[in-house]
Amino acid sequence: MKELRRNMRVVGALVVVLFVGLAAWFAMTVFTQGSIWASDVRNSRLRATNSLRGDITDRDGNLLATTAEDGARQYNKNTLARRALSQTVGDTAGMSGTGIETFYSATLLDISTSLVDRLSELFNSAKHVGSSIQITVDGPLQAYIASEFPGGYRGAVCVLNYKTGEILAMVSLPNYDPYDLANRAEAQVEDTAYLNRCLQGLYTPGSVFKIVTLASAITNDVNVIDQAFSCSGEWEYEGGHIVCAGGTAHGTVNLKTAFKRSCNVTFGKLAYQLGLERLRQTAERFGFNENFKFGDFVVYNSAFPTEVNNMNGLVWAGIGQGEVLVTPLHMAMISGAIANRGVMMKPWLIERVTNSLGSATASGAPSAYRQVVSESVASKIAEYMYETVQSGTATRAAIKGYTVGGKTGSAEVSDDKTVETNAWFTGFVYDDAHPYAISVVIEGGGAGARMPSELAAKALKKAIEYVG
Repeated sequence: MKELRRNMRVVGALVVVLFVGLAAWFAMTVFTQGSIWASDVRNSRLRATNSLRGDITDRDGNLLATTAEDGARQYNKNTLARRALSQTVGDTAGMSGTGIETFYSATLLDISTSLVDRLSELFNSAKHVGSSIQITVDGPLQAYIASEFPGGYRGAVCVLNYKTGEILAMVSLPNYDPYDLANRAEAQVEDTAYLNRCLQGLYTPGSVFKIVTLASAITNDVNVIDQAFSCSGEWEYEGGHIVCAGGTAHGTVNLKTAFKRSCNVTFGKLAYQLGLERLRQTAERFGFNENFKFGDFVVYNSAFPTEVNNMNGLVWAGIGQGEVLVTPLHMAMISGAIANRGVMMKPWLIERVTNSLGSATASGAPSAYRQVVSESVASKIAEYMYETVQSGTATRAAIKGYTVGGKTGSAEVSDDKTVETNAWFTGFVYDDAHPYAISVVIEGGGAGARMPSELAAKALKKAIEYVG
């Protein structure tokens, strides 16, 4: 009998522990995922509510979405702007999962309003109006960038303020018209148009990743700055070989020259010198292999290999190939951190939430993510990026009267080179009054830096003009 009671106590204690653990897990999950659940288009409360959605405006108050008196959702009157902002603003059908319309459905409908307030509205025959949301994006800037994107290509452009973290533009092509979704069966929407490539596009970075490899090299051995590297255009090593673009032999170069000329041989050798562990630690310091959790949106996780089977995997990782993947937003954050003395800021999208009474219920504010490299290392990398725009591979990104730093990249996306490489540029305006970082990726843009560099210069010039 005593044995039975003891066993019952043990079982009871285990049940209590399991119950407490389950409750804790549930509370934590609600805390981290609650806003996503509430905004899910499958949420029955969203379908059942008779509230009118609040407005969505850009940083200057330009109307991006509003609700007419008959309850119909209306978007920006300009077709180009409406399409350019489609994945950012979203749609009421929930096709763009990252759009404000979907991610902030609960806020726009204000389904959390108290029962007393709802009863008051009922007795007064008043239609409940949800909260309005002002975002950090500049609508005209985003429309302009979309209009200048090379015709017939897919890709993304992200612009952010690297001192505050405000997202100023998130262009993703192809895009779509939210009005087309009224008749979805007949809508001519291009494949993957609902995808926000800035947040959800995981791309091989190619040579733009050399920013991270450079940071790891200088952080771990400051003497590497004066080290001489020999490049004959290719490098044979155990398990494989690596070549520079077009087989160009750069000769004997120092680190700065190797960076501004984007020498694959040098950066492959740097990766070998560093070893996987040190290179991985630096990459993770920059946010790779990390589960980004930003309150305003969901961004896919960038990846860097945690193990490689041979030297070949390590060397190719050092030049941003192989298993390395990054989102365009993350790449802009990386460039921004270099310009911001090594401090990476948390990106944010929601400027202000205002309820139907006109009271602000939430607002965004700058917040540091972390110090990814020391100020001295960031300064050295910024110098190299400036030289790359002045006399390296990114001269087309220069803007008269401003100090621009940048890095180009051509990312191979097939082993047999049958698919055209993706073209990259990432960089920044080094200016206290206009602290803007940018990343551009053009799918199938080919080797060389012409298209993304030219587009980056146009976008940054327009950001200086529009945002101030």
